[in-house]
Amino acid sequence: MPRVAQQPANRPSTNPLITATLNTHPNVLKRNQACHQCRRRKLKCDAKRPCSTCLRSHAHAVSHAPPGVHMPSKPECTFDDVAEVNTTVTEGPKNKYERLENRINELETLLRQKDGSDNSLSHNSSHYGPNHDSDSRGSSGSHPSQSPPQLANASLSTISDNLGTYTSDIMWPNWPPSLPSPELLRHLVDVFFVFHPHANRLFHFPSFMNSLVLPPSHPKFPSLPVLHAICAIGSLYTAAVTSPPLPNFDEVSPDEIFLERYRVKEQRPDSFAEQHAKLAKETAERLNTLGEDLFQVLQANIILTWFYWSHGRWVDIFLSSAHSIRLAIPLGLNMCPPFHSIGKSERPPSILTPARTVIEDEMRRNSFWLAYALERQHGLGNGWALSLDNQDVSQLLPVRGDQFVQGMLVQPVDRQWAQSPDLLLVHPENQTDSFILYIKGTILISQVKAFNLRFRSKHFAGDPAVASVYSVNDGYQTSENSVDPRGSAAFIELDHIVSSFRGCFPSHLRNPINDNVVDNHLYTACLMPHVATIVLHDPHAEVRESGCISALKILTSARAILDLIYGVWSTSFDITLLDSFCSACILNLSYIFHLLVSLVLLVCWRPCPCEIFTGRPRR
Repeated sequence: MPRVAQQPANRPSTNPLITATLNTHPNVLKRNQACHQCRRRKLKCDAKRPCSTCLRSHAHAVSHAPPGVHMPSKPECTFDDVAEVNTTVTEGPKNKYERLENRINELETLLRQKDGSDNSLSHNSSHYGPNHDSDSRGSSGSHPSQSPPQLANASLSTISDNLGTYTSDIMWPNWPPSLPSPELLRHLVDVFFVFHPHANRLFHFPSFMNSLVLPPSHPKFPSLPVLHAICAIGSLYTAAVTSPPLPNFDEVSPDEIFLERYRVKEQRPDSFAEQHAKLAKETAERLNTLGEDLFQVLQANIILTWFYWSHGRWVDIFLSSAHSIRLAIPLGLNMCPPFHSIGKSERPPSILTPARTVIEDEMRRNSFWLAYALERQHGLGNGWALSLDNQDVSQLLPVRGDQFVQGMLVQPVDRQWAQSPDLLLVHPENQTDSFILYIKGTILISQVKAFNLRFRSKHFAGDPAVASVYSVNDGYQTSENSVDPRGSAAFIELDHIVSSFRGCFPSHLRNPINDNVVDNHLYTACLMPHVATIVLHDPHAEVRESGCISALKILTSARAILDLIYGVWSTSFDITLLDSFCSACILNLSYIFHLLVSLVLLVCWRPCPCEIFTGRPRR
């Protein structure tokens, strides 16, 4: 704006009357502060540049200008170059409101610009690496053995610092109404990644958090089934939302499978967790039928299975885990090139588009192995057939946790395959961490279940692998068991693998508890061979015979499980944060000890004749 140069004419006023007037009327202009035009016309001026009076005059002149007369595009409004005075004029309320409104308009403009591009989010990936990275050969799924409040404060504060750039009170206009508020959703996502042992393997943490700050209409925003499933399972780790109450075992049998019978009789509304579990299932089924976001549907089903297992919903666990592993097959996640079928088919090996990055490829592989682990671990407790044969799994094992976070490419020649003959006894140190041992332990218990499940049919078919190489044990032989499986080559080989599995661990991965820190994945992997021994030898154990090898191995494995329980109990680690399979291991332990105690009572107790006659115990 043009200005007329002028010597400073104002000095700090020492007149008390002027000072009092300025302090009393803060909106009164100082001398010569009005524009030249308003001073000449003796009009009121607000000293804006241009002032409001000149703007109104210019607008009136433009609207009433005769045709053909060119009017200037801006009003003529000039001011003196006035030197600053020490007397401060307080900003009026009207100016404050206008300044705040201008600031709001600027922020809204920035938000609209942010919707159009997400390039500025990529550089934040480096913030997550150090906090969620693992040691080069250490555990990727371990949690410090702290109490939950201490662990939450330490980890969530780190997450909040890293995400401070994006945390703001923003409610997108198209925010899905079925989701909780963005603040509550962020909290549930945070506790899910902090407390659940598999969260950082099912998702790539930096990529997921970057996608979570995008608007819901963005194609990279997480799918609704995933977010609803995280809300359901996140309720386990926070008091901010409600979870289903514990069952009343006075009314419900602990062995009851169909718990929904009792849920229908309960006169209570669904908890927050139950509501979002239902929403996750409904939205996943809809996307499944539409063929959209199928990989995220698989991830949501895996999370839902974790939720069902944590609440003992056995029917839902069985169906959801089976659905997950069956869905992984058309997605092409159970095999990897070059082990595709040699037959000709109109359908491709995978209905998914090829992975664009190393991270996406490894995340798909991790998701398959987690779905595999869920179905195998749950199936160990029953005699039903599994949904996918081990011989149909031709997939690479996962990479180490630090390599997954960094998106490091590891060539197949440097990795192990699921069908490798020495998979369970050879663990290369440069490609082994606790999660990989966890997956190998799952493969081990799967082989034990498959042996027990198929032994009779294979023996009937004349399979030489199950033919006994020893003479039949007279104490074991019955009309149903014409051959002792312990004498077959398949049993001997499997028993050797089970007993040698943990002893082959790399030296730095043999103890799941170090310096009061519990490695969750490694702890579960150490339990698995002992449970496998119990399941393998339990059908053949004769606990009444002192020389029964199977009974001795069962007792030894039960004591080893008990030692691991004592070990984690001696730390400050919250055992409720252990993997769900650990509860199945404890159940096997209680079964063995109950059997042994019953046997001891039966052997040691001898009734006297009066007890036999009267039916009353001797006093």
